[in-house]
Amino acid sequence: MPVATATGMVDETDILANEKRIDMDDVIPFLDPQVSQFTTMLQRVKSQKARATKVEWMEDELFPRLSSNTGGATGAATTFTVATGEGAFFRSGDIVRVPATGEALRIVTMSGDTVSVCIRGIGSTAAAAITAGNQLVIVGNASAQGAGLGTRKITKRVPQYNYEQIQRNSFGFTNSLIETDLYTEGEPEHERSKKAIEHKRAIEQLLFFGARALDVTGTEPIGYSGGLVEYITTNVKNAGGTLTSTLLDTYFRDFLAHGSQNKVMFCAPVVAQAISGFLLNAWKPASVSDRLWGAKVDGYISGVYGWEVPVVVKRDWNDFSTTGNQYGSYAFVVDMDYVKLRPLRNTRLLRGRQANDADSYDEEYLTEFALELQHERCHGVIKGVTG
Repeated sequence: MPVATATGMVDETDILANEKRIDMDDVIPFLDPQVSQFTTMLQRVKSQKARATKVEWMEDELFPRLSSNTGGATGAATTFTVATGEGAFFRSGDIVRVPATGEALRIVTMSGDTVSVCIRGIGSTAAAAITAGNQLVIVGNASAQGAGLGTRKITKRVPQYNYEQIQRNSFGFTNSLIETDLYTEGEPEHERSKKAIEHKRAIEQLLFFGARALDVTGTEPIGYSGGLVEYITTNVKNAGGTLTSTLLDTYFRDFLAHGSQNKVMFCAPVVAQAISGFLLNAWKPASVSDRLWGAKVDGYISGVYGWEVPVVVKRDWNDFSTTGNQYGSYAFVVDMDYVKLRPLRNTRLLRGRQANDADSYDEEYLTEFALELQHERCHGVIKGVTG
């Protein structure tokens, strides 16, 4: 082979590419860092070890005090009907107010959902016609002197449940690649860091959007853990476009009516944008140091009842569409005293998962977990926010 020659000054183009050192940054940044605030909060303070692949809990509440009239009644009537199934809320001697008229009446006997006999116009307000749909408030019970116990009624406990779901994120490389000298930190170190974030993000998404089911059709059962959307059914509000301050205040009247004062809002960026735009006096930006159980708080809303509700913006939800009530239009108000993370197996990195005869190296992150959500009426969902 003839000798290669060159004439004149030698510049970098005359040097073989093989000779050149590449100026490569050894750090590969991720497009999206860790954005799993709800999971972080639950892992810090609201986690309880599960003891089975199905977690169960009981719910109870105080005896009902509200009902409503159906069909109406004249001011002289001593019988009327209440909403289906709500006759069980009443017992003999109950004092009932009709807020629409101010009248107080006393229940004498009930038959199913029909007040068979009542005493009308007790106190200073005379009996008046009751309109269908009028609310009835049970304010107390009046017994005669020397009377017996009367009818004993209680509320029944309600069972609830969820299934443990196994979340796995695996990765592997040939041993040849592992032994190769790379400019970056190398493998499996880089992928291990990335998979840890992906694994936690998957848990976070399941806590919000998971579906509850148990599939026993295969050789082994598959558990699916239900998320917030699976349980919250009462306080689901559809903004249907623009979120106004009036709408938000109305929603919060229901969101904060039950449970504790320990509520947190998790919202898509479009919801946070709307709130910061119109609640100039109620939206309080968080300070740099504001953190809640290990997660950054982005702001506070002064709620209807005078509480400050921390707001955590789920900026990764900006990838989701806002049209057609999709997840980019969502916000969740969660009562943190009424939720728990129930891991059967806590998150762990399992090394050396390759087959015995494989010339490779495999690892995986694995978590078996479920969400426990108590009293769905303590929580709320806003959807359909587009601006």
